[in-house]
Amino acid sequence: MSKPIHPNLRHIRLFTACAETSSLTSAASALGITQPAASQALRRLEELLDATLIERDTMALTVEGKIVLPRFRRLCDLIRQACISTAKAASDITEARLTWPHLHAITSFAEHGSFSAAARTMEQSEPAVQRAAREAEAVIGISLFENFGRNVRLTVAGLSAARWFSLALAEFESLRDELQEARNHYAGRISIGTLPLTRTFLVPDLIAHLANRHPLARFEIVEGSYEVLIDDLERGRVDILVGALRKNLVSKTLHQEPLFDFELSIVGRADHPLTRHRGITPDDLADYPWVVARRDTPSRETFNAMAATFPKDKPARQSVETGSLNAIRGVLLKSDHLALLSRHQIRYELEAGFLATMDHPLPGSRRPVGVTLRRHWLPTALQAEFLSLLRKHSAELI
Repeated sequence: MSKPIHPNLRHIRLFTACAETSSLTSAASALGITQPAASQALRRLEELLDATLIERDTMALTVEGKIVLPRFRRLCDLIRQACISTAKAASDITEARLTWPHLHAITSFAEHGSFSAAARTMEQSEPAVQRAAREAEAVIGISLFENFGRNVRLTVAGLSAARWFSLALAEFESLRDELQEARNHYAGRISIGTLPLTRTFLVPDLIAHLANRHPLARFEIVEGSYEVLIDDLERGRVDILVGALRKNLVSKTLHQEPLFDFELSIVGRADHPLTRHRGITPDDLADYPWVVARRDTPSRETFNAMAATFPKDKPARQSVETGSLNAIRGVLLKSDHLALLSRHQIRYELEAGFLATMDHPLPGSRRPVGVTLRRHWLPTALQAEFLSLLRKHSAELI
């Protein structure tokens, strides 16, 4: 018999009940199964995790069992929260009927937008994935899907359930990594969402440092707009978001931690005509085209404030809009375009003499950079080490 690749949620509930009662008999009774069946289920869970969780003679948790218990409690709490947020009433029966394939089908649909795409990702047939998703809908007892023209999409309740289920799946992956770390085997993964300011100098520096310390560890740098990365963070698809903080973040599930401040400068190629000017005026700046950041970003807000000082008959020429630093560099080096960037972002280009900053102050351009995290997030040792290094290196930038 091949080893399963995912846990049985009933086995997880059995283990938590056994740990809380210190009795396999009591746990089996609570779940409505026989003691032999409970013993077999516990053994299968241990085989899946390649770990001994409970000492059979005393029913005490092992060292690995003590690592597993809080993770499994959190996993069950997340599933319970999904039921509460959708059906508005948690039911032990509802939670007990949900399975891992149910959770996986809903989250894959939410991530990929269709049953066919979810099936390809899960390497299952489309009917099998659709059946699991519809079964989850029936178990919860509320519509998770709705027809939208010829397509199917998640309802508001479905989106909420998908977010909590995604966090539950991520909790299990963190558990597997944490068990390996307990054996001094750092082969886990950390996914870091990065906004433009920190993509080029801070996050890469820290990853290079950690990769040298833990050669088997895997690091994923995820780029995207702020809105996309915030959604990824809330769903557990990224562990940490690093970049410019937002003043208007209001969230029950996320919190921001400031690390350091940065200031923007006007940047152009090293031989740009304005590099020879002293006392650059708004009128001078209006003579050149600009590469601007995307809307609703701190950098764009600073640009808008600066552009408001330009002469009324010479509005700012916003000819390129992008969040890609590579694209900004390319345009600046090959044209008379200007852009607002932090010195941190272009430190190598400044040192090499490819780009230059202009002698023009930008009042009010100071912005906080920090990390956005999920509330009550429990990092693995690797993730905690990255966060500790991030705080340490950021303190040196203040």
